This record gives sequence, C-alpha cells and structure tokens, in this order.
Amino acid sequence: MKRTAALFLLSAGLAALVWAQRAGDLPPALVWDKLKGACPASLDWSSLRGNVVVVSFGDEDVFPNDIAEWNELPDKFQTEPVVFLRVVSGSEFLLDQALKGAAYRGCVLLDSGEANRRNFKIRALFGALVVDRFGYIAGYSGADGDDEQAILRTLNREKETGLLEQPRQVRPGVKPEAEPTPSYDVHISPSEPGELRWQGFPRAGSYLIRNQPLKLIIVDLWDTSPERIVFPQNLDPGNYDVTADLPEPDNDLVRDLLREAVERWFGLHVEKEMRTAPVFVLTAVQPSPQLRPSSEKEGIMTGGDENSMIGTNRTMKDIASILEQQTGAPVIDETRIEGNFSYSVSSNLRGPDAAFDFARQLGLRLEPAERSIEMLVVRK
Repeated sequence: MKRTAALFLLSAGLAALVWAQRAGDLPPALVWDKLKGACPASLDWSSLRGNVVVVSFGDEDVFPNDIAEWNELPDKFQTEPVVFLRVVSGSEFLLDQALKGAAYRGCVLLDSGEANRRNFKIRALFGALVVDRFGYIAGYSGADGDDEQAILRTLNREKETGLLEQPRQVRPGVKPEAEPTPSYDVHISPSEPGELRWQGFPRAGSYLIRNQPLKLIIVDLWDTSPERIVFPQNLDPGNYDVTADLPEPDNDLVRDLLREAVERWFGLHVEKEMRTAPVFVLTAVQPSPQLRPSSEKEGIMTGGDENSMIGTNRTMKDIASILEQQTGAPVIDETRIEGNFSYSVSSNLRGPDAAFDFARQLGLRLEPAERSIEMLVVRK
C-alpha cells in the first residue's frame, strides 16, 4: 500500500474499544450446555472452515413463532456452504417446546450461563456475527441489517460486505445517544528521507515513532523480541512515522489502537501461535562470583553492548531474554533458579559467541535444542 499520508480516525465509545471482538479477529471457541437442531458433527472452528458461519445470540425465552423467523434466512442458503448457529440462554423447556412445533434448519446452542456472550465480548443485542470461510470474523450485522446480502458478499469474498467492524456496545442503563464518544487518532505515513529516528511514549496516552522500519514497529508495539516473530517475506521494507494521542493517559489503550491501525494500514494479521522451533536452553552449571543475589534496595537496571552485559535485580528469565538478543534465537530459561540477581560480564567476542561467553562467566550454559514455544506470526 503506497500513500504519502494516512489518517486513521477511530471513533467509538471506550467500552467498545476495550470489549469488542473486531472484524479480522479469530473468534473464541464456542461453548454450550446442550446442542439441539441440525448441528454439524463438530463445532470447532477448524472443522467449520470452508463455510460461512452465521452466529446469532439471544438471551430471552424461545417461542414457536421464533423458529419460523429463524428459518427464513437458512431457507435462502440451503445449497450454499453456510452454517447457521443460534446461541440461546433462556428456558430449555420452552426451547424444546418450540422446536417440537417447528424444527430449526440450523444448530441451537443452549448456553444457560451466557458464556459465549462473554467470550465474544458482546454487551448489546445485534443482528448476527458472520465468520468467513477462513475462520476469521467478517463482521456484524446491525439490528435491522440486510443479513442476506452481507452473507452473499462474504461467500463471494467481496471486500465490502456491509457488515459492521464491531457490534454496537451499550452499557446497561445508558442510552446509546447519551454514551460519550471520544475520538482517538492514529496517524501513519511514510517517513521523510533523513528524518531523525525516534520511538516511545513522550507522555502517558501518547505514542511516537519516527523513521522506523515496519519490522521494528511490530517488535515495539507487540512487545516481542524479533527472535520470536515470524515475518512474511514480502513485508513492506519502507520506513514510517506512527503517532497516536488520547484524551486520557491510558498507554495500554494507545497500544491496542496502534496495533489495530498498523494491521489495517499494512494489510496484516498478527496472532500468537505455539510452534516447535530451534532454541537455546539456559541451564545452571556452577555458582559464579559475577552473578550474585540482589538486595531488596537495588533498583532494576539492564545495560551493556555487544561486548558487555550488566544488570541489577533481574531474574533468570530476564537474563535469558538479554542473551536471546545476541544469539539470534529464542533462549529458554531452564536453570530452575529463583530470585533476582545482579551481574556484570564482558568479552572480546561478539554476537552469539559473546552470548556463550557471557553465560559461561555467569556459571550458566547455553545449549541448542528444540522446544514448543509461543511465536508471534505476522501474515499479509
């Protein structure tokens, strides 16, 4: 995507930004007390992949005339790969009586505790949630939305489906028109040649990146070391400026908004996955005078360069993370040593060789291995 400038204006109630599952997210797992109606063999999202899945929520009792209304939409897609799911939390007795009068041509999930509504982070009634053939949330229909056309467009993989990015969020006891709607601006634009590089939080609720590559932007916003990120080969190679400013000092919310904006602007989907990967495991060999328990009064500090490594009041997991930056591969702490430590080592070596030397001086050892670890996967 090439532009000279871009502006993302994300306007929504604070509750919506914090609670909503947005389009492009992986839907959470479905749960239920009982299944009724025409249900697939499995309701695992991986098993449903290849179908457009329409999930409707209800928190009231079901009556016979409701079943007839439920069937109006499934009747239009009997020959299409569309699965209709109804999540209800009312009386099971009334639901059974209604289904005796007219069979639903979809699947009914009885969720008496409303766990699905909480898992999907739905706080207000809306038309339906639509999941595309790839298993991602395509969007939400409004209370009076044209579900048929939205489903057809999702089936045809059209970019504009007419679905909402997130469900309408209404706090209990507050009318939608009375809900405050502060604006949150995220700006993304290509950097000017020779622009000074900078990144960080200038103040609470504000964020600034200047002249940084997309890879480093992702590392910073997702707070993950590059050794634990899988990047696509065709990742945008340019440098960019990213800024955000909120009317309230909430750095976590700023980071969430920035992540969403970066994914949308660059056409990315970022998620965590467990993968088996080559790693180095850090184990303990023998006590070292260069590694000592920290006192309670010592502050937390990490420093050094390619030839030195110093720190105070750090855990073994922290030390493993620092060594990870030099080995170029994930480092897993398997020392089984608890507590916080201070340390100071130096070496004439560089890169991975220096990391092995640092570990040796601290009475530790780095050994190659394979482990199942959580990785951040970036997809175009």
